[in-house]
Amino acid sequence: MIRFEQLTRSNDSEILDSHLVSEEVRVKAYQELQRTHDWLGNTRAILRLLRRDPLPIRRVLDIGCGHGALLQRVHRQLGVPVIGFDLSPAPDNPAVHILEGNAVTDPLPKADVALAICMAHHLSEVDLVRMIRNVSYSCRRLILLDLVRHWIPMALFQTFVCPFLGTLNATDGTTSLRRSYTAMELRSAVDAALEGSAATVKHVVSPFKTRQIIDISW
Repeated sequence: MIRFEQLTRSNDSEILDSHLVSEEVRVKAYQELQRTHDWLGNTRAILRLLRRDPLPIRRVLDIGCGHGALLQRVHRQLGVPVIGFDLSPAPDNPAVHILEGNAVTDPLPKADVALAICMAHHLSEVDLVRMIRNVSYSCRRLILLDLVRHWIPMALFQTFVCPFLGTLNATDGTTSLRRSYTAMELRSAVDAALEGSAATVKHVVSPFKTRQIIDISW
């Protein structure tokens, strides 16, 4: 029997990444995703890390922000200016300012802290390294939260989360887990990105491998 963590990383596309998804469906999917992040404790973990920043935070950047739901929460609870950056165009009348661009190749707006939530698994290892280096030019800190490719979170997701999700997010969630990095793979990419720099990094994998957080300071 082949264990899930031994499987090769998948390159399958996620439904929500397709331009064929209608705006109405996309809005509902992003709303459900934010509720899922709240329920899984991802939002709480990000807010806790931001609150513990030893330096003043004047602006937070969210890379791959979707429609900006997390940024709204950060602004409301921490009272700091926020800005989003996403590969897809911003929705009409967004609640926060969102710029369109490629975080791997395009200049990023200046901020004290950059967030990348469940965004790393969308990138190849080469592009992930480039994205991290790109962030270092405009931010002093990067908090990267993502999934872990392992049979335990897959089993937990399919058993306890999928039944409460719509078909789109249930399908994409499984694809995301198969596209995600193992803890060792993600740390290897981060170390490659930081080679030769004076950056410090903390890497934490949660119990049952439900998430991993990379916290980089330059």
